[in-house]
Amino acid sequence: MPSAIMDSPSAVTVPAASRASPLLSAMFLLFAGLVLMRIGLTPLLLDLAINYTADQGSIAEKLHPALYGFVLVGFLGLICFRLALDAWEVRVVRAILAFVGGLIVLILAATLAGRGGNAGFLIDTYAGACFCVLLFLFPPAWRNVVGQVVVGWLVISAIVALVEFGLKIRFQPFTETEYSFRPIGFAGHPLDLGLWTAVALCFCAATDWSRRTKLAVGAILLVALGASGARLALMVGLTSALIIAIAATGSGLSARKRLEWRIIALTGAILVVPFIIGALYAAGALDRFQGGIADSNARARVDIYRVFDYLSWQDILFGTDIAWVRKIARDRLQLEFIESSIVIFVSQFGVIGTLFFVSLFAWLLRVLLTGAKPAVLLGTLVFFIVILSSNGLSSKGSSVFTLLTLIVAFRPDSKRGQVRR
Repeated sequence: MPSAIMDSPSAVTVPAASRASPLLSAMFLLFAGLVLMRIGLTPLLLDLAINYTADQGSIAEKLHPALYGFVLVGFLGLICFRLALDAWEVRVVRAILAFVGGLIVLILAATLAGRGGNAGFLIDTYAGACFCVLLFLFPPAWRNVVGQVVVGWLVISAIVALVEFGLKIRFQPFTETEYSFRPIGFAGHPLDLGLWTAVALCFCAATDWSRRTKLAVGAILLVALGASGARLALMVGLTSALIIAIAATGSGLSARKRLEWRIIALTGAILVVPFIIGALYAAGALDRFQGGIADSNARARVDIYRVFDYLSWQDILFGTDIAWVRKIARDRLQLEFIESSIVIFVSQFGVIGTLFFVSLFAWLLRVLLTGAKPAVLLGTLVFFIVILSSNGLSSKGSSVFTLLTLIVAFRPDSKRGQVRR
């Protein structure tokens, strides 16, 4: 499809005047609203109205409502505008088409094996994430606005989490029992709050906000990160914040002066960190560290890999019934949840299917990240370090969509023009 668009004589770059037409402006507002809907309507909120994550219910209920809106925006874009994509955008579209094709193959294989019902998250989480390509309908400056809106939403979520922490109440439904209070903000779960607060620290640096605004937002995010109780996210987030702060120090100075100022900044950070930790501890935000890092929750994330001891080589290579694997985890290992996306993917699709999926997803990310800003690269790295410690990549949610949208939105502007093959 991309090749046909590029080769068509009528496929020309849309002039700036027409790109700012009322129709495109309305589509942009609709798209931005749908992005916030996709991120803000968490599975627990949707379950209050529809059977989003439940086993019962119609197929239509299993997809996030925002996805239907994205289909409408895409349809309007195809019939109302003819756009010429630049070289990077063409590569992204091709990678997304290949990725979606791979998802179809994986779902068909699971369906033929009688396990298609358990693979539904691939459509909602991963195929749905590919709607980030709709950003190509809009000028680069408009895409950047979407990225800033998403980061702004994550900042507001962090502020709400701080209010929750202070009042010791949550404003959204939360069903899990915990021995110490952890806020959720707009994220739906403390781990998700920690993940996106840590990621927002990096993507905040990719915005064109003033340095003063970035410092203020960074301070809010760091405090909220401590309040989230997400230990890995806190450690990774603090490290990334330190890297960003040092990298931004001394910009515009000579190499020697820049090095001197960065040494001063690093020394200051080392002196300030103990005071920050002390303040968080006094506020009760570090209660989950009292049992050490290797507590029962951390051990559960390691012990879950023992489930492979009860599977045959055929099960490991080609996959098996995930319900049976969950029963093994519950009855044999005394683990209520499988908090590992690796275990879930291998159990459902086998090592062969998992490697096939990872290869396509890694290729898509490689294409998306080509030429990306350093802060975007760091934010992506932080995302995967944190989310791989849970089952966030193998369950319904907006995490993958949010990441891909931020990557595309903060892509540095390049000279646009028609690409011919």
